[in-house]
Amino acid sequence: MKFKEFLKTKKGKVVTIGGVSVVAVGIAVAVILQGLGYRSILVQQVEGIVDVIGERNNGQAYSGERLYSGDDVTVKDESSLTMCMDNDKYVYADANTHFTLESSSNRKNSRIRINLDKGSELNVLKSKLKQNDYYEVGTPNSTMSVRGTTFRMTVYEEGGLVYTLLEVEEGIVLAQLMTEDGTFTGVEKAFKAGENALIRGNYDFSEFVMSEEGSPVWYLDYSVLPEDGVERLIALLKSVEEEGEETEEELTTEEPTEATTEAVTEEPTPELTEEPTPEPTEKTTEKTTQKTTQSTTEEKTEEKTEKTTEKEKSKKEKKTTHTHSFGDWETVKEPTCTEAGLKQRKCSCGETESETIAPLGHSWSDWSTDTEPTCEGAGSRSRYCQRCQASESETIDPLGHDWVETERATDSSTGEKYVKYKCRRCNAERKEYVD
Repeated sequence: MKFKEFLKTKKGKVVTIGGVSVVAVGIAVAVILQGLGYRSILVQQVEGIVDVIGERNNGQAYSGERLYSGDDVTVKDESSLTMCMDNDKYVYADANTHFTLESSSNRKNSRIRINLDKGSELNVLKSKLKQNDYYEVGTPNSTMSVRGTTFRMTVYEEGGLVYTLLEVEEGIVLAQLMTEDGTFTGVEKAFKAGENALIRGNYDFSEFVMSEEGSPVWYLDYSVLPEDGVERLIALLKSVEEEGEETEEELTTEEPTEATTEAVTEEPTPELTEEPTPEPTEKTTEKTTQKTTQSTTEEKTEEKTEKTTEKEKSKKEKKTTHTHSFGDWETVKEPTCTEAGLKQRKCSCGETESETIAPLGHSWSDWSTDTEPTCEGAGSRSRYCQRCQASESETIDPLGHDWVETERATDSSTGEKYVKYKCRRCNAERKEYVD
């Protein structure tokens, strides 16, 4: 059963919010925009206890409450939280979920980041984001960037490792692997609708857990998995562990030991008599049986080794002879003035090829004078980027005096001749003695 079909089942716990179907086991949180106040995030519904801590909020969440960047949100046991942003973005956070919110915005762009470190959340963006808007969901081992999509993320920690389960229902999600200190590992991959990813890591590493087919892309059977996001992730980890144990058992071959080979001691050679040759003794029969068993074991081992070798050889030949047939490029991350974007295309075999899109560079306006320079004082001017509103300024050198001669005379006390000058611009005066 696919994720989209799972949403329609009773097991998917579908909840209708403002005319939008939202699964109650889900992913990430919300667009928070403040500053100019032309966008907002509101608590639409609270069941049970949800704590919000921030500069403006400090207490239990309530319906109609507005949330802000920097808020720390904890959904308690047997509780849930529904949020609505800009009338077209919805979030459903499950019980025992924790996240913090970050955002920055102006009239031309916005950047939102939800830091999910525990639990499960579903996020639905009904409309595509604008070109200069960014929406990210971060976990301790990955960052997901989206542009108008529906996906769910679940975070669970076990045995010193953090596991993240990404499930994409619509759109494209770009997964970038991070260590717990926020360092990008250089590994990223885009996942499309119906594709899922399992990620594990800590402060030292972050990696995709490969599926049984050896691919970072997973296809989950929701008909046999638990409905709760965290329980589903735990069940998935258990199946991965069991598959690993079965593989290890298959690769283990019992080698005949020296003790087994030499288990039977030869009987002393009987004296020659005229009597017929005696029948084989019980011990001799035992030795023959053991040798036969050893031979059979060796034959089975050789046969299994041959099958494994043939299977590996077949895979290598298939991989070597395959010629990729890539589709059209799709932009999964738009470039900005200073940051590179990303585009990808996919082969029919599932292989994905990625390329970086160069930063756009600033689109500067004309220089505007902020402070006029004077004869002796420097001025300043500035300009701004018409795309991202970045700005820069520089100093304008002093103009210098524009002297003009006003008088020639002789000093009556000393008899020295001098010339007087006056600046046409600032009316400053100076006197200069001449021969």
